[in-house]
Amino acid sequence: MSRLRHPSWRELNRLADDELDNGPRRMALEHVAGCPRCARRMSFLASLREAGREMRHPSPPKDLLDDILRSRNEGGRVILPASPPPARSRLKLPAAAAGIALAGLAGLATILLVSEAGAGASELWFDPPDPVPGEQVRVTYRPSNLLADESSLRLRVRLRAPDSEPPHGTLGTHHDIVLMPDGDGGYTGTLQLPRDFAFASSVVEDMDGDRVDDRAGRLWSLRAHMVDGLPSLGALRQEFLVLQSIDWPAAGRAIAEMYTLYPDHAEGWSLQLAHDDVTALPDEAAADLAKHREIFRKLHTQLLRARPDVDETAGMGRYAAALGDEDALQYWSERLKTQDPYHRLIVSWRVAALAADPERAESYLESLWSAEGLRTEMVYRRGFQFANRARDAEAVRRWALRGLPLADDHIWTRNAALALVAYSETRARGLAEIHRLLAHLDEESIVERPLHSSREDVRLDSRRLGRDLHVLLGEELLAVGEVRAAIAELDAAEGLGGWNPKLYRVRFEARLLEGDTLAALADFHRLDADPVYSRQSVDSLYRRIPARSPGELAAGRAKADRELAERLLAEQSIPRPLPEAELLTATGASRSLDELLARRPTVLVFWDRRVFESDVEDLKRAGDLLSGGSGQLLWVTSEPSSRSLLAFKRASNLELPSYHDPDSNLATALGEWRLRAYYVIDRAGSIRARVHSLMEAVRHVEVLELESRDTA
Repeated sequence: MSRLRHPSWRELNRLADDELDNGPRRMALEHVAGCPRCARRMSFLASLREAGREMRHPSPPKDLLDDILRSRNEGGRVILPASPPPARSRLKLPAAAAGIALAGLAGLATILLVSEAGAGASELWFDPPDPVPGEQVRVTYRPSNLLADESSLRLRVRLRAPDSEPPHGTLGTHHDIVLMPDGDGGYTGTLQLPRDFAFASSVVEDMDGDRVDDRAGRLWSLRAHMVDGLPSLGALRQEFLVLQSIDWPAAGRAIAEMYTLYPDHAEGWSLQLAHDDVTALPDEAAADLAKHREIFRKLHTQLLRARPDVDETAGMGRYAAALGDEDALQYWSERLKTQDPYHRLIVSWRVAALAADPERAESYLESLWSAEGLRTEMVYRRGFQFANRARDAEAVRRWALRGLPLADDHIWTRNAALALVAYSETRARGLAEIHRLLAHLDEESIVERPLHSSREDVRLDSRRLGRDLHVLLGEELLAVGEVRAAIAELDAAEGLGGWNPKLYRVRFEARLLEGDTLAALADFHRLDADPVYSRQSVDSLYRRIPARSPGELAAGRAKADRELAERLLAEQSIPRPLPEAELLTATGASRSLDELLARRPTVLVFWDRRVFESDVEDLKRAGDLLSGGSGQLLWVTSEPSSRSLLAFKRASNLELPSYHDPDSNLATALGEWRLRAYYVIDRAGSIRARVHSLMEAVRHVEVLELESRDTA
């Protein structure tokens, strides 16, 4: 088994540097000889060393990091040459910084092996590529066939400042510029960066917004630099916040740059600890924790004699919390309070401490809301959550009304409005807000449109959100006894298309209350036909409908089966082929994607513990629903096979086989760098749907089987 296990990047680096002992060296060489993936990585390491030899500066010593931290401990504050760099000579990192970055990043697999094939032939450049805040940047774009021969194009940009909050619905302040043809097949324009610029994400689209080039879902990015050519710490922080939900491997690279280029700041180290901890075995995690405690001790000693700014103090607090060091956390939180008593980290810690007492937590947030300048979205969200947890109807209404002007996405607006509908005193206001939101969904707003979405994407998403809003409103109205109004909302949801078991369940109850058993029976048949809906729930509903002959029940079920197929097939796309890909089994054997599909309807799941660990139960349920039939669940992860992953699967009772795409080639080719999505693959190996619910994907696979049986 030790020969089958892939060596870590650290082991490969040590093998390349001839630093392994004889036994481990022999096993590693035997593995590399029979493993194309590790052989490619060794080849890359060889080319990396060759590139390093060609650089005009010595390679950094192996104990560079310890020397840097020791220097900090002795009062030193710089790692770059003390003499100032030539003015505006920022196209390359200073030699020492380049060496540090190279040393810190060489061990990350994802920086090396992410294929660019998924981005197509399009390219985009910024000049200068390392701008300082407030600078004007020239943008050059060379399109693929998607956007070729347009009279002009639009670059859409989301800009973030160093202290921007974690992104919610959008990635930052919206800005756009027009790109004009340059006479050589490309397009150019200029982007004026604000003085508080830290990080930008961008896409290119046609002027109508119908076709979007989003770099295969990963977006083009630009970050702020200092005059010495290094990316600023604030830029790296914002890059991580954006990329953690778009491109997890790239988010890891941002963390590595943070602790490599800014080793005397705690933030990068604390993020590394959180980033790596999930996939580590207990003994590995313990070793990492010991290493981080030593780093923290050095930073703590160093900063005791210094005057850290608010960001540094907050970073030490986060690091202490990640390490579980209560004494250090208390110390740094007190220092942060003296610098900024209402810092968002202080608020978060205080709210967490009061989590067991929702009434006291809500009271604390109420005091914040009443303070000058603290009526923020964060305070609103926390206050609204704790008011609901405390089941304080008056507080719920109060926070809901406060939050409506602040909410920056549909979800929070919806939650606040539905909370108002639940109470007679505010029902009219809540209904008005819901209907205002429904009307707003049909409006075109380039500022609110997500970067990766075309206008058609927005229309489809708006239709789905509209359905959900009508169903939720119908459910709320039914709960307060407004039966006819509830049915009207549910009928409006059905009129927007799609298949929605929750709609049928709520309307079943409403129609029984109205005495319309025939209409209720139709919704019962829809739930009975749904391949995902609980059989136990169907049985309980069956006992509540009037007796019917077997023939009537069979006819009703057949009609519901046809409706299910028609509605779901209408939402499936024109079949498009999957890219070719090689995946690895747990033992390191290579299997082609086509071989794994085996002409079976498939739900293709991209899943990683670091992102979707809470979805384990859904994975198991989906596997159970598909087992025994002709469909299957194919679990693909960028995580390499490891003892840690095996232990996690055993502890989670997750018996699904996992296939590994450690270079992320398949994910890149499909542009799968955004929020969770599941691909529905037909027997011919073509993509038929991309959905955001695992149960919905299972439903689509079952419908494909109904279709194939009907065709046969």
